[in-house]
Amino acid sequence: MSNGTNPSAPDPVLTGQPASDASYRVLARKYRPATFDDLIGQDAMVRTLSNAFEAGRIPQAWILTGVRGVGKTTTARILARALNYELPDGSITQPTITMPVLGVHCQAIMESRHIDVLEMDAASHNGVDDVRQINDAIRYAPVSARYKVYILDEVHMFTPQAFNALLKT
Repeated sequence: MSNGTNPSAPDPVLTGQPASDASYRVLARKYRPATFDDLIGQDAMVRTLSNAFEAGRIPQAWILTGVRGVGKTTTARILARALNYELPDGSITQPTITMPVLGVHCQAIMESRHIDVLEMDAASHNGVDDVRQINDAIRYAPVSARYKVYILDEVHMFTPQAFNALLKT
């Protein structure tokens, strides 16, 4: 049996070895929701976000709360996609929650590698200097997307001094 890339190579599942394919992804990332329609059990939040987008009254900051594993970071990434959703033909010119196909920035945002969507793990970067770096970067306009988005994951781990520095933003 083979792994599909090299007929003579043993199947990594049968040998107990990890796959070396570029297509290998952790299941949680492979099946992570990509649109608001994919979010399960978050109807109230999706309705709130939808109303804000439809009314054209999108706040400059959102605080997503909940227990571990409910999809706060995933929702933040989807929100970043919705704010910056653009199609190559330029037919969509404003933020939208309806994203039927991958837009110009979508793949990079969902893979946490977009230059204008910055995700920071506040559990590891919880000091005043880390917040000051954010404050310095906020001054600059987005490079390629419509909006610059900062996702501060695990923000409850900030030191009190870091919280104070963030409030002065």
